[in-house]
Amino acid sequence: MIDATVDGKSFRSIGLGLKKHNIPVLPPTKDYSVEIAGRDGEIDFGSTYGPRVINLECVIMADDATLDYHRRVAQVAALFNAKRGNIVLTFEDLPGRRYIGRYAGTMDIEKIIFDGELTIPFKMGQNPFPVSEEHLKETVITTSPQTVSITSSGDEKASPIIVLTNQGTSVIRKFRIANEYQID
Repeated sequence: MIDATVDGKSFRSIGLGLKKHNIPVLPPTKDYSVEIAGRDGEIDFGSTYGPRVINLECVIMADDATLDYHRRVAQVAALFNAKRGNIVLTFEDLPGRRYIGRYAGTMDIEKIIFDGELTIPFKMGQNPFPVSEEHLKETVITTSPQTVSITSSGDEKASPIIVLTNQGTSVIRKFRIANEYQID
């Protein structure tokens, strides 16, 4: 079984075994479009990503010494208490990635002798993408021959935000910024 942590607390430490995690490739999209009567097709206003729900298929294992199954269930409930707000979820098999979200849904337990099986829904709402320690290095040419190296958080290329401030006493006129793209 895979180990995972919630805010640094290991699943194994409370007798929770993670059989598998179902992480969708991408969050679902929300499309914004309008159909107008008398016109073919629709007007597309683009789309955004909705929240991503990760399902954690788990086993609650009774304490070997006391077979105290209900204490283990209470520990799982305390770990995923929605009143705590956002929690940080990490997986042993996905190092360097942190999934930030909260418990959202219901946890029905199917008891099998001393253990129980359950699926825990974990919803990544505000940011449906994992936070990573990985960085992508991009080179952006600003003015020849000067180059500035931009480091993005994550593994997706993104345009940097550039803030220009005039520190002199004179006004700058006819200032222009142009993007230069290297064509492969």
